[in-house]
Amino acid sequence: MKYIKKSAEPEILSNFKINFKKDFGLDAVYEELPTEIKNKLKIELSKEQYFICCYCMGRINQNNSHFEHIKPQKDFSDNTLDYDNLLISCNSMANNSENCGHKKGDWYDENAFITPLNPDCENIFTYSVNGEMDAVNKNGKTTIKKLNLNSLLLIRARKAAVLLSGLFDDDFSARKQEIADSYAIPNSNNELPQFCIAVMYCVNNYG
Repeated sequence: MKYIKKSAEPEILSNFKINFKKDFGLDAVYEELPTEIKNKLKIELSKEQYFICCYCMGRINQNNSHFEHIKPQKDFSDNTLDYDNLLISCNSMANNSENCGHKKGDWYDENAFITPLNPDCENIFTYSVNGEMDAVNKNGKTTIKKLNLNSLLLIRARKAAVLLSGLFDDDFSARKQEIADSYAIPNSNNELPQFCIAVMYCVNNYG
C-alpha cells in the first residue's frame, strides 16, 4: 500500500457543492454528481494516486476502476462527497470484485483499518519475493484479509513485478539505485509502476 497525500479539493468538486447548496438549499451527496463531473474528478484522483489502485497498487484507468469511499456511503451518508474520503480503487485483478474496494464493501473499522491516508502505511505492510503480502501488526493483517490483498491473482502479479524489476539480474548490485529510483519517481505521464512499494520493499530488503 502506498501512502496517498491528499491535495486540496479540486475546484470542479468545490464548485458543484457550492452551486448545489445555492440552488437546492441542501448539501450534495455522491449520487447527485453528474457523469461529466464524476469523470473529471476520477481523473484528478487518479493523478493524485499516480494511476495506481489505492489499495493493491495495480494499474488503474478510467475503465477498470471505481470511486472508493473509505467510510462507506451506507453508514456515513454525510461524508459521501468529502474529498478526504474519496479514492480510486481497481475493480480487482480480473474485474471480479475479488479484492480491494469492491471486496471491502461496506466494511469500516476506524480502529482496525489501515488506509492509504495513514502516513505510516508503507511501514506496516511487508512483501515477499513470491508476491505475498503481510503486516507487522494486527490491524495490517486485518486490512489484508478484509480487502483480500493476498488473492491468488494479486500474489502472482506482485511476484511477476518483482521478477521483472531486475532484482535477480547479475548486474543488480551495480544498478540497485537506478532500479529503486525507477519505482519511486513518476514517469513523464505522472505514473508510478504498478506494485511499486512491493517491489521497492523487495529491492531494499532482499537485494
